[in-house]
Order: sequence, then C-alpha cells, then structure tokens
Amino acid sequence: MNETLFWRPSILAMSLLLTLWVVIPASWAAPIATNTALPISNDAIIVRAQLVATHAADSLGGLNRHVDRFEARTVLGYGLTSKLAIFGMLPVVNIERTIGDIRTTDSGLGDAALFARYELLRSDKPGRTFRIAPYAGLRFPTGKEGTTGDGSLDAFAGLIATLASTQWVLDTQLRHDFNAESNGFERGDATRFDVSFQYRWSPAKVVRETPAFVYGVLELSANYSERNRISGVTDPNSGGFLLYLTPGLQYAARRWIVDFGVKIPVLSDLNGTALEPDYSILTSIRVNF
Repeated sequence: MNETLFWRPSILAMSLLLTLWVVIPASWAAPIATNTALPISNDAIIVRAQLVATHAADSLGGLNRHVDRFEARTVLGYGLTSKLAIFGMLPVVNIERTIGDIRTTDSGLGDAALFARYELLRSDKPGRTFRIAPYAGLRFPTGKEGTTGDGSLDAFAGLIATLASTQWVLDTQLRHDFNAESNGFERGDATRFDVSFQYRWSPAKVVRETPAFVYGVLELSANYSERNRISGVTDPNSGGFLLYLTPGLQYAARRWIVDFGVKIPVLSDLNGTALEPDYSILTSIRVNF
C-alpha cells in the first residue's frame, strides 16, 4: 500500500478518535499555536488533538524542492494542584520530500515531550484575570533518528503571561529550546516569542445560559534558530529568523473547543539555502473533564 495514502487519513483519524471519549466543562478561549497561563483545576484532565500540515517549496540550482509535513499531536494535561499542571505530547508524523526527481516518505512517531507548568502569579478582578506561569520540560527521542526525530534528549523552558476578560484573552509566551547532540548531529538552539489575541465575536451579549462562543484569533510568532552542527562543523544552510502571522477562528462550546488557523511567514531571514516554509494549516479539538 502507498504509505502516503495510508498515513494521511490515519493521522487525522488518530487525532480525532483519541478525544471521542472525553467531555469538557465551560471553557475560556485559548490560543491556537502557542500556550496559555490559564490554569487546570486540581485533578482535572485536558486532552487536545491537533493536526498540523506544513508545506514548503522552492527551486535551488534548477532543482525543485518540496517538503510536506503532516503531524497529529495528542496532548494530555493534568492538574496536580490548583497551580501545578503537567503535560505530555505525543506526535505522529508523515514527511514527504521531493528534490528534483527523487522522492522520499517517512512516517511514524515523532519526538514526545513532557513538561510542567506552575502558576507563579494570579490577580483576579471582576470580569478579568491576570496570570503568569513559567514552565520547563524535556523532549524525548521517540521518533526515528534523522527522519521523524532528532535522536537527542532535549530541554526547553519558557514563561507565559495571560490577561483575560469576558470579551477577550491575550496570551504571550517566551520560550527557549536547549538542543543536544546525537550521533554527530546537533540542532541549533531556538528562541521564540509569541503573542495571541482572542476576541469574542458572537454572541455580543453573554448570559448564564449562553451555550457557545465564536472567537476571532490573531497570533504573531517570532522564531530564531541557531545553526545546526554536523560532526562538530557548523551547517551554513540552517538556522535563521522567521516571523509568522496566524489568523484563525475558534468555536468554544460548554464541553469542547474547536479551532482552525493558517500560519503564514511574513518575514524571513534564513541562512544560506535553508528551505523556508510557505504556510501551515492548524486545526484541533480540545476537551477536558
């Protein structure tokens, strides 16, 4: 069977089926491509299934280059206390690469992640709340080294600030990835800063019986990556700066949230011949109980 025909529907099916058994109480709006500092209640569980499809293409030396990456991420969050929560993320990945007439496909598990988030500061006022939450975690080499994973045990840490009202939510995040070496390959460390603004479009007036909300979402993400190293030698065709804009929509019901967004690079300063992504499509369903 053609691997592409099998993995594309399988990734989507896995992403959706893993959440069919879960229910959710009433929810705030949430960012699409970044994190929030809004808490998970003690002993509560959140499950999110997200599908991310990324396309990149260009021409180099007369050869056309195409990379299509399909990734289904399943995220599980658990509230250990009213302030401390732990999260686990497991991706399933399908990558198609075409350079000239050569085409390769790799499918399987990606690198899983486990991290903890702690609510450091909380300030509540009528109709408004402000939270600050640092987090830190590890990314594990569960993917196939050199194809769907890097093969190294990596660390990451960040800080999230969220200001939320009954009409809108503003999330900001600063994150740094500390990447290690495995079998001669070391991906460059990366730093990113994200801003997400979610504004309630409908209904205009909220009452206790309101069953669902529609939010418009706009996110900005600045990403800087250092160059990779191969056998101790710096790869000049790697790393650089990318600025993304992600407009999206979100439907937040009392028992689930569905969102959709398109992540577009609006500014690029990559090194050498590094391949720039053209766009990413993100869609997810998140539920908790």
